[in-house]
This record gives sequence, structure tokens and C-alpha cells, in this order.
Amino acid sequence: MTDDRRSTLRAAACAALLCLTFAADARAQAGGGDGETLPTKSGTLGIFRVGDEADLKWELRLGKKTVLQHEGSSFVHFEAFFPNLSQGEVAIVSFNSGGQACPAQFRVVRVVSADKVEVSEEFGDCSDSPTVTLKQLPEEELTFGFPGYYQLWQSQEPGFRRPPPTTWVYRKGVLRELKPAATKKR
Repeated sequence: MTDDRRSTLRAAACAALLCLTFAADARAQAGGGDGETLPTKSGTLGIFRVGDEADLKWELRLGKKTVLQHEGSSFVHFEAFFPNLSQGEVAIVSFNSGGQACPAQFRVVRVVSADKVEVSEEFGDCSDSPTVTLKQLPEEELTFGFPGYYQLWQSQEPGFRRPPPTTWVYRKGVLRELKPAATKKR
């Protein structure tokens, strides 16, 4: 291969790489790229990274309408989706820190119509693996069971007590934490 041909190939490769870089940057600035989408009866529900990856900024959108802006999570994704509930379509969104201090928190997103989307406050015990259960009778409700999160190093500390499991219930658009029953002392 001649030097002229190598130079031409290098220039073409650099130009192609530059085009790909600009296209990826334009997609990220437009809110595309990293994210997930779910089809709902009211339009597409999507999670989109905003800005650069290092910014840790995200938007949750129904169609083109932003319903939540979030900052500080390395990863955001749909944990579960319940499209056929009488109270509307419900998605569970996980906000992951990418670390071990508090790996994940969650939000419930209820799509009632294109004009009505409800987003709960963040909840959870930092565990990234809740048990999600749908109960349909006597009333529809979602139950989230968390194991009682702690870091392994904490168990080595004197006097360590494992945190109790926590349970959250989402019913009729209301999220609440269930308090554990008091234990009887004998």
C-alpha cells in the first residue's frame, strides 16, 4: 500500500470517527441515547439522559412532555410495568447511584392519560432488589418488599444489628410505608 493511499484511508477513518462523535453528542443533547421506553395508551413513556454522561441528569417523558427531571443517578431504568390496572398504567422506575452507599431508590409512575401523569416521591431502603407484588383482590395494590439494606463492612462493627425489612404499598395513587408490628416482649 502506498503512502498516499494510507494517508487517504487515515483521513477517511478520522472523518468517519468525527461524524460518529458529533452524531452521538447531538443525540445526547436532544435527550436521546441512554434510556428506555415503554408503550402506553397515552404515548411513549421514556427515560432519557440529558447532557453529558458525567452530568448524571435524566428526564422522564410521556411523549414530548417532561414529567420528571432527576439528577444524581448513574443509571435509571424501568424495573416493572403494569399496563392493565384499573387505576391506570403503572411503571416502577429504579434510580441507581452506581455505588454501594445507597445503590438504588425507586419511584412509581402512574399514567392516567396524556394530560395526567403522577410520579411518587423516592422510596426504598437502598436495596436494588425489591420484591414487587401485584394484589388484585379485594383492591388493586402494589407491594414493595425491601430486605433491610446494609453494607457488608457494617456487619463487622461492634453492636451491629441488621436493619429490619421494609414494606411499601401503592394503592389508588397513594404510596405509604407500612410500619412493622411491634414485637411482644416475653
